[in-house]
Amino acid sequence: MIDRRSLIMASMAAMLPLEASAAWKTRRPTPETFDYGPAKLDIYAPDGAIGLPVVFFVHGGTWQFGKRSQVDAKPAFLLANGFCFVSIDYRMLPQANVATQAGDVEKAYAYIRANIARHGGDPNRIVGMGHSAGCHLVALTGMRGGLPGIAALILDDTRAYDLAALAKNGGMVRAYA
Repeated sequence: MIDRRSLIMASMAAMLPLEASAAWKTRRPTPETFDYGPAKLDIYAPDGAIGLPVVFFVHGGTWQFGKRSQVDAKPAFLLANGFCFVSIDYRMLPQANVATQAGDVEKAYAYIRANIARHGGDPNRIVGMGHSAGCHLVALTGMRGGLPGIAALILDDTRAYDLAALAKNGGMVRAYA
Protein backbone atom coordinates (compact mmCIF):
# COMPACT_ATOMS: atom_id res chain seq x y z
CA MET A 1 0.00 0.00 0.00
CA ILE A 2 1.24 3.48 -0.79
CA ASP A 3 0.76 6.17 1.83
CA ARG A 4 -0.98 9.51 1.30
CA ARG A 5 2.27 11.54 1.36
CA SER A 6 3.82 9.38 -1.35
CA LEU A 7 0.75 9.69 -3.55
CA ILE A 8 0.70 13.47 -3.14
CA MET A 9 4.42 13.78 -3.95
CA ALA A 10 4.04 11.61 -7.05
CA SER A 11 1.03 13.66 -8.13
CA MET A 12 3.06 16.84 -7.74
CA ALA A 13 5.68 15.43 -10.10
CA ALA A 14 2.98 14.96 -12.72
CA MET A 15 2.23 18.67 -12.53
CA LEU A 16 5.80 19.91 -12.91
CA PRO A 17 5.82 22.36 -15.82
CA LEU A 18 7.97 21.76 -18.86
CA GLU A 19 9.95 24.80 -17.78
CA ALA A 20 10.65 23.39 -14.29
CA SER A 21 13.36 25.22 -12.42
CA ALA A 22 16.88 24.94 -13.75
CA ALA A 23 17.91 23.44 -10.41
CA TRP A 24 15.83 20.30 -11.04
CA LYS A 25 17.00 20.00 -14.64
CA THR A 26 20.69 20.33 -13.78
CA ARG A 27 20.33 17.62 -11.14
CA ARG A 28 18.79 15.19 -13.61
CA PRO A 29 20.10 11.75 -12.73
CA THR A 30 21.38 9.24 -15.27
CA PRO A 31 19.14 6.20 -15.71
CA GLU A 32 20.01 2.56 -16.19
CA THR A 33 18.44 1.27 -19.42
CA PHE A 34 16.96 -2.22 -19.75
CA ASP A 35 15.29 -4.19 -22.53
CA TYR A 36 11.94 -5.53 -21.30
CA GLY A 37 11.04 -7.34 -24.53
CA PRO A 38 9.27 -5.20 -27.11
CA ALA A 39 11.12 -1.99 -26.15
CA LYS A 40 13.39 -0.40 -23.54
CA LEU A 41 12.84 1.25 -20.19
CA ASP A 42 14.89 3.53 -17.95
CA ILE A 43 15.20 3.10 -14.20
CA TYR A 44 16.22 6.09 -12.10
CA ALA A 45 17.11 5.08 -8.54
CA PRO A 46 19.16 6.67 -5.77
CA ASP A 47 22.32 4.86 -4.71
CA GLY A 48 21.77 2.51 -1.80
CA ALA A 49 17.98 2.72 -1.98
CA ILE A 50 15.90 0.01 -0.31
CA GLY A 51 12.14 -0.37 -0.47
CA LEU A 52 11.26 2.99 -2.05
CA PRO A 53 7.90 3.63 -3.72
CA VAL A 54 8.11 3.61 -7.52
CA VAL A 55 6.58 5.86 -10.17
CA PHE A 56 6.04 3.96 -13.44
CA PHE A 57 5.75 6.58 -16.22
CA VAL A 58 4.37 6.20 -19.76
CA HIS A 59 5.13 9.12 -22.11
CA GLY A 60 2.71 10.79 -24.46
CA GLY A 61 2.95 11.56 -28.15
CA THR A 62 -0.41 10.80 -29.83
CA TRP A 63 0.41 7.08 -29.77
CA GLN A 64 2.88 7.64 -32.62
CA PHE A 65 5.69 9.87 -31.30
CA GLY A 66 7.58 10.37 -28.07
CA LYS A 67 10.23 8.51 -26.14
CA ARG A 68 11.06 7.42 -22.63
CA SER A 69 13.57 10.26 -22.18
CA GLN A 70 10.76 12.86 -22.25
CA VAL A 71 10.54 13.08 -18.48
CA ASP A 72 11.58 16.70 -17.82
CA ALA A 73 12.30 17.24 -14.12
CA LYS A 74 10.32 14.25 -12.84
CA PRO A 75 13.28 11.93 -12.06
CA ALA A 76 15.26 14.54 -10.09
CA PHE A 77 12.19 15.71 -8.18
CA LEU A 78 11.03 12.21 -7.32
CA LEU A 79 14.46 10.86 -6.38
CA ALA A 80 14.97 13.87 -4.10
CA ASN A 81 11.67 12.99 -2.43
CA GLY A 82 12.31 9.30 -1.82
CA PHE A 83 11.08 7.54 -4.96
CA CYS A 84 12.44 5.40 -7.75
CA PHE A 85 11.29 6.47 -11.23
CA VAL A 86 10.78 4.31 -14.31
CA SER A 87 10.05 5.57 -17.83
CA ILE A 88 9.22 3.21 -20.69
CA ASP A 89 9.15 3.15 -24.46
CA TYR A 90 6.40 1.30 -26.29
CA ARG A 91 5.86 0.48 -29.95
CA MET A 92 4.23 3.26 -31.97
CA LEU A 93 1.42 3.69 -34.48
CA PRO A 94 1.12 2.75 -37.30
CA GLN A 95 3.41 -0.27 -36.76
CA ALA A 96 1.57 -1.20 -33.55
CA ASN A 97 -2.08 -0.65 -32.71
CA VAL A 98 -3.34 0.54 -29.32
CA ALA A 99 -3.96 -3.02 -28.12
CA THR A 100 -0.30 -3.84 -28.84
CA GLN A 101 0.79 -0.65 -27.07
CA ALA A 102 -1.30 -1.58 -24.02
CA GLY A 103 0.35 -5.00 -24.07
CA ASP A 104 3.76 -3.31 -24.11
CA VAL A 105 2.81 -1.27 -21.04
CA GLU A 106 1.71 -4.44 -19.25
CA LYS A 107 4.96 -6.23 -20.17
CA ALA A 108 7.06 -3.30 -18.95
CA TYR A 109 5.09 -3.21 -15.70
CA ALA A 110 5.57 -6.96 -15.20
CA TYR A 111 9.31 -6.52 -15.79
CA ILE A 112 9.47 -3.72 -13.22
CA ARG A 113 7.40 -5.67 -10.72
CA ALA A 114 9.85 -8.59 -11.04
CA ASN A 115 13.07 -6.54 -11.02
CA ILE A 116 12.65 -3.19 -9.24
CA ALA A 117 13.74 -4.51 -5.82
CA ARG A 118 17.28 -4.91 -7.23
CA HIS A 119 17.29 -1.15 -7.79
CA GLY A 120 15.89 -0.19 -4.40
CA GLY A 121 12.20 -0.04 -5.30
CA ASP A 122 9.31 -1.78 -3.60
CA PRO A 123 7.35 -3.92 -6.10
CA ASN A 124 4.28 -3.60 -3.88
CA ARG A 125 4.29 0.22 -3.98
CA ILE A 126 4.20 1.12 -7.68
CA VAL A 127 2.18 4.09 -8.92
CA GLY A 128 1.28 4.28 -12.61
CA MET A 129 1.59 7.70 -14.25
CA GLY A 130 1.00 8.73 -17.84
CA HIS A 131 0.79 11.83 -19.96
CA SER A 132 -1.46 12.25 -23.00
CA ALA A 133 -1.33 8.97 -24.96
CA GLY A 134 0.59 7.51 -22.02
CA CYS A 135 -2.23 8.65 -19.74
CA HIS A 136 -4.67 6.73 -21.92
CA LEU A 137 -2.49 3.61 -21.91
CA VAL A 138 -1.99 3.67 -18.12
CA ALA A 139 -5.73 4.21 -17.57
CA LEU A 140 -6.65 1.45 -20.03
CA THR A 141 -4.24 -1.13 -18.65
CA GLY A 142 -4.81 -0.18 -15.03
CA MET A 143 -8.59 -0.25 -15.21
CA ARG A 144 -8.75 -3.54 -17.10
CA GLY A 145 -6.53 -5.29 -14.54
CA GLY A 146 -3.35 -5.35 -16.62
CA LEU A 147 -1.28 -3.77 -13.84
CA PRO A 148 -1.81 -6.21 -10.95
CA GLY A 149 -0.94 -4.79 -7.56
CA ILE A 150 -0.72 -1.19 -8.80
CA ALA A 151 -1.05 1.15 -5.82
CA ALA A 152 -2.56 4.11 -7.69
CA LEU A 153 -2.94 5.73 -11.10
CA ILE A 154 -1.92 9.35 -11.69
CA LEU A 155 -3.51 10.44 -14.96
CA ASP A 156 -2.30 13.90 -15.85
CA ASP A 157 -4.20 14.70 -19.03
CA THR A 158 -7.78 15.42 -18.08
CA ARG A 159 -8.74 16.97 -21.42
CA ALA A 160 -8.14 13.70 -23.24
CA TYR A 161 -10.56 11.56 -21.22
CA ASP A 162 -13.67 12.42 -23.24
CA LEU A 163 -12.78 10.53 -26.42
CA ALA A 164 -16.32 10.87 -27.81
CA ALA A 165 -16.09 14.67 -27.59
CA LEU A 166 -12.65 14.59 -29.17
CA ALA A 167 -13.98 12.58 -32.11
CA LYS A 168 -17.08 14.76 -32.47
CA ASN A 169 -15.17 18.04 -32.35
CA GLY A 170 -12.24 16.86 -34.43
CA GLY A 171 -9.62 17.92 -31.92
CA MET A 172 -8.86 18.96 -28.37
CA VAL A 173 -11.87 19.86 -26.26
CA ARG A 174 -11.82 23.02 -24.18
CA ALA A 175 -10.80 22.56 -20.58
CA TYR A 176 -13.71 21.89 -18.28
CA ALA A 177 -14.78 24.85 -16.12
